[in-house]
Amino acid sequence: MVLKLRESLDTNIIIRLIMKDVPGQCSRIQDMLMRQGVTYEVADLAVTESVYVLQTWYHWTRQGIVDALSAVLTDFNLECNKVLFDRVFPMYLACPKLSFNDCCLAGYAALNQAEPLWTFDKDLAKESGTAKLLA
Repeated sequence: MVLKLRESLDTNIIIRLIMKDVPGQCSRIQDMLMRQGVTYEVADLAVTESVYVLQTWYHWTRQGIVDALSAVLTDFNLECNKVLFDRVFPMYLACPKLSFNDCCLAGYAALNQAEPLWTFDKDLAKESGTAKLLA
């Protein structure tokens, strides 16, 4: 029996894979990801934090962020909550008034059949299709 290892990746690893700005670290990441028999998990929080870093620190566009994260998550065969992000990425692009976190909350509510998502956020209620304003 072959034991398959499961390990996790921090936000910093995701950012380095996208930015390719620290050659030594990028090389070590590439070597690590080439290990056989290891599945690498990326937590929802690491994806949301990556969006925040790319948007706030690097001033990337929403489209650039979605393209880069989609590529990294796919190209390196990383395990993540693909069902959630398949919902969230299009909403994030289509609803510029919503933060990525708001899109995640709306997507999570829909996927878990826990609607409506109650909020005081007028934009979230108007844009998401899953949220309702608590008046």
